[in-house]
Amino acid sequence: MINSKNIYILVLFLIISSCKTYQTFYGETATLETFNAQTKRLNFSYNNLKEVPENIKTLKDLRMINLSGNILLDIDKTLDALPNPEKLEVLILDSLHLKTIPKNITKFINLKQLSIAYNSNLNLKNTFNKLSNIPLEFLNLSGNNINKLPKNIQELKTIKDLNLSYNNLQDVESYGYLAKLPLLYSLWLDHNKLSELPKEIGHLNQVSYFYINNNYLKNIPNEISGMKNLRVLHAGYNYITEFPKEFIGAQKLTLVHINNNKITSFPRVYKTAKYSLAALLLNNNPISKTEQKWAEKTFKNFFLLSFKQSY
Repeated sequence: MINSKNIYILVLFLIISSCKTYQTFYGETATLETFNAQTKRLNFSYNNLKEVPENIKTLKDLRMINLSGNILLDIDKTLDALPNPEKLEVLILDSLHLKTIPKNITKFINLKQLSIAYNSNLNLKNTFNKLSNIPLEFLNLSGNNINKLPKNIQELKTIKDLNLSYNNLQDVESYGYLAKLPLLYSLWLDHNKLSELPKEIGHLNQVSYFYINNNYLKNIPNEISGMKNLRVLHAGYNYITEFPKEFIGAQKLTLVHINNNKITSFPRVYKTAKYSLAALLLNNNPISKTEQKWAEKTFKNFFLLSFKQSY
């Protein structure tokens, strides 16, 4: 059994090690009005730009740029204007009506984070071809109307965090492709209209953080036990009616967010079974006082156990 001190350390580690997208520190983020030659972070998003200022060519130490929402902007020309593309590590190109990513993306040989969300006509196969030789660690594809992933996503071998939120990824083969990403650590599938999880999730044995909240799930499949490195699961805002016994088989699962579901009961097998769970958020579930008392007694050694109600 994990003692309370070890549980505290483990849960603290899980919280602070979760993906902090775009939060890499390069100083303050400058805007159209405030940037200068020393700027490392630049946000030009949603300014209705047709072209960028000429002095963008002076930004020799630029590490992050956000060009989102400027649909009239020539993105290729803008990126060509950056004097030291090898220094750029974060590029945000959301909501630009892109059909393909810029040809000159290959110049950014040290790019670590790329967001191309809300470009629903994006050619993914072409995109992944261009990205295959870039050392990307985070890729945001949310809101791109994706129902199937092309096979060549498997070529993105350095990806650690993949955001597929707000899509419609029902295709079984796509989950097989995701299983081929060796370093995949965090996977977002929230807001994907999922009524069930495919059995193929059992092949995602490299994933530690799994986001399946805000779907239409009624249960968790047994195959979750195949996710050998799963530590944190976000499954809130679904339609699960009984606390899943399937969590017992997930040998490293420590923290579960399963708030705002329809849970009314707990399987009694939790009284005697061995499992790694140590923290549980059950807020806003219609759990009776009797069931809550049973859970509080059964899970009394948990570091975190919450039943808060806001309705």
